[in-house]
Amino acid sequence: MSLNWREIALILEELPLVGSSLQQTIQHDFHSLSWNFYHQQAGRWTLYTELGTPFSRLHLASEALSIAQQGKTAKLQRFIQFLRANVEGSKVIEVSQHGCDRLVFLKLDNHGTILHLYLRFYSGPGANIIITDEQDIILELLYRRPGRGEQNGLPFLLGEPKTDVDDSFTVRPRTDSSFNRQIEQEYGSQSNELTFQDLQHKVQAKRDRELKTLRTTLASQMHTLKASEGYERHKQTADLLSAYQHLLQDNQSSIELEDWETGYTRVIELEPKLKGRENILLYYDKYQKAKGAYENALTEVEKAKEQLDECEAHYARLLDPSMEQQAAVRAMKRELAGSLTKQQDAHQTPGLTIQSGQFTLLVGRNAKENDELLRRYARGNDYWMHTRDVPGGYVFIKYLKNKTVPLEVLLDAANLAIVFSKAKKEGKADLYYTQVKHLRRAKGGKTGLVLPTQEKNLSVTLDETRLARLLLEDDNA
Repeated sequence: MSLNWREIALILEELPLVGSSLQQTIQHDFHSLSWNFYHQQAGRWTLYTELGTPFSRLHLASEALSIAQQGKTAKLQRFIQFLRANVEGSKVIEVSQHGCDRLVFLKLDNHGTILHLYLRFYSGPGANIIITDEQDIILELLYRRPGRGEQNGLPFLLGEPKTDVDDSFTVRPRTDSSFNRQIEQEYGSQSNELTFQDLQHKVQAKRDRELKTLRTTLASQMHTLKASEGYERHKQTADLLSAYQHLLQDNQSSIELEDWETGYTRVIELEPKLKGRENILLYYDKYQKAKGAYENALTEVEKAKEQLDECEAHYARLLDPSMEQQAAVRAMKRELAGSLTKQQDAHQTPGLTIQSGQFTLLVGRNAKENDELLRRYARGNDYWMHTRDVPGGYVFIKYLKNKTVPLEVLLDAANLAIVFSKAKKEGKADLYYTQVKHLRRAKGGKTGLVLPTQEKNLSVTLDETRLARLLLEDDNA
């Protein structure tokens, strides 16, 4: 249960707000902040505020938290950035409560600039912290609520003060001479337990999602491994054809040969468009590709198993029931904050991201970016393009369902591949492209090195006008 207006009034009576200077603001999460003040007589003190939760409240905090103690945050909210840039350093010159309401008003003097700070301690969607200028034009808010007319640039309408004529709100029984200390102790233990349980559920859900993804990846790699494990069969066929190559004729669709290993006659399918002996090379080529696919799948299976084991061990440590509760809360908050950072940065791919019509091009400019794009951002149906026989960057054309990649997009990708390769000085190059699913990693090769199959060729001369259009808005190019 949140504080009622009478309890908030009692809290305010005990706080040395008027005359205090705001030295530092710290945002703990989306709902709670600490305000570190200094008062000439009271010294340094901290006001804790929480709104929009079942424990909405304000009170003197017995322990001040510094930014250094808080640790590195994933990303500062817009609101706290505004506070630090425009409100810290202000002196509180007036404090009041808006009638019989849970709305607290602070008038601040920031070296001659007057600011109004409104804190609405509701437990539901009406909760907010609003900063306005002296004319009550909104400068910033903790929560943007356009439906209530609460957004930057609009006037803040305070409304008529509420009255409590029937005395329906009362102050809870006193258990401490300091009401601030009583509220901190009561709500601290309750909200900590709720926070712990809520964090636990969120971390468990995150664990389940990650494990499901890893298990799906492992199953997919196991399927690929199973499908390619018979690669030796292609070599045996090629060896058999080589032994009987004098019997091979052009334009044959099949041939029957005695398999010396089994003693049985085998019917071997041939490619009728090839000359007889070219089918031997065809089966050796199939063997090399299937062997490469098997070795690559084997590596990926081991990698997927290792990631799965690491993930299970990580969450077992994080959710260890024997861990002290406060330490567990800190660890789980760090875990979820790290997850938020990844989500926020997910769109920030390595290299360049360039739009070509409806298609998105991902451009690696060096081996490291090539490898990162290939590992984390490219998908099987995306197209990969690279200069032939010349070191350079990879360009990926992101797949669009039911869309064929047009020539103009291919030319855009080709120009980018050339300009980020050693063929740039020549002004032209031969390139090849294929879908990512037709690439395989070169065993023991350099970072990012892949071997393409089913590739198509392209010869392109650099087009400076095209490049200027593609790179015009990218400062990193």
